[in-house]
Amino acid sequence: MKVHQISWCKTKPLSIDARSLSCFQCKPDDCIHYHIKSHSYDEVVENYDIGVNNWVAVRFEDEWFPGEVIEIIGEDIKVNFMIRARQQSVNHFKWPLNTDSQRIPIASIISKISPPYPISSRLFAFHENISVT
Repeated sequence: MKVHQISWCKTKPLSIDARSLSCFQCKPDDCIHYHIKSHSYDEVVENYDIGVNNWVAVRFEDEWFPGEVIEIIGEDIKVNFMIRARQQSVNHFKWPLNTDSQRIPIASIISKISPPYPISSRLFAFHENISVT
């Protein structure tokens, strides 16, 4: 059984620490079996950089997804997301059958991106090469 541990500290609001597995043999900070990984969101996109109809790349776990901003709500935005196509290329996306609109914090945006270009009647691609590592 995998147990995931995540910690957040308000003194470092843009950093999340995570451990994939729990160890019941060692002290939490001195574990020799499973190491804590840290990720910092140091490239925060400011409110004035994002507008309605802009395209953004948003981080979800270890992947990114493109979406079009449809509303700005204070420190959050509402985005219509595309989904990853089941192709070999990681840069192919399509619109889901049911609209996937979600309200997300602006801090989860990786960057603004250009609108997608069609590669077929249903598939789209992006010029940007986005990495979440």
